[in-house]
Amino acid sequence: MMGTEERKPCLPPGYRLDRSEPDVWSLRRSEGWIVAHFSARGVTWKAVEATAWEDYECAGEEQYP
Repeated sequence: MMGTEERKPCLPPGYRLDRSEPDVWSLRRSEGWIVAHFSARGVTWKAVEATAWEDYECAGEEQYP
């Protein structure tokens, strides 16, 4: 869990972790698209980073409406 650890995740260019909701955090692309939601209570930096980099590597393969 992230707990008291105050570091920023190492995310791909343009990705950010939106923590505006206290219980559910959203991983977003630079265009604002939500890539994934995480429970603020149990999320780890490793999970956020892995999800972001996986999406980044596949981003050119899919089209959004």
